[in-house]
Amino acid sequence: MAESLGGGEAGDTLRGETLPGEAVPKKRCRMRRSGAGGNALLGNAVIDLAFIGNTFVLSCALPTRDEQPSALRGYEILITRRDSLGQGVAEGLRRRGFTVRRQVRGGSRPTVYLLTFTFREAEPPALTWLHVRLADTRSGAIVAAVSAPLDSLGATTPDRARAIVDSLVASPGLGRRLSPP
Repeated sequence: MAESLGGGEAGDTLRGETLPGEAVPKKRCRMRRSGAGGNALLGNAVIDLAFIGNTFVLSCALPTRDEQPSALRGYEILITRRDSLGQGVAEGLRRRGFTVRRQVRGGSRPTVYLLTFTFREAEPPALTWLHVRLADTRSGAIVAAVSAPLDSLGATTPDRARAIVDSLVASPGLGRRLSPP
């Protein structure tokens, strides 16, 4: 077959004809191939704009059930520590009216996890710091944070637990999330 079904040289798309091998009748509308900077670029720009627009609309969609409470009282507090400090903090938060749980439970209200760790400075006076964080279990955002030299929290574990609870409840970051450490 020397000629294509589209009409051979007459099927050259640069002249607005059908592509070789296309079986499009001559009376139908034919697509033109654009040169550099023609309709193809405009088409790609429209597609890109539509993609960006859809992404923007979806990112601005109203949150559903996964909204984060604006205050610590809107959270359940998960404390898995079984030591005396963890038990003291849990009891102190319960006395202040917070819901405290000991085990992870799926499908529950928004929850924060109590994370505590110590850090000892290498240089004199070599203070040992106690860091306490309440982190949202869904997003990982720090909801409340307390850091203090261990010696300043009291001599006994119940004193330390009381100081931690007082500091967490009075934390200035309760109305807004703090950035991760």
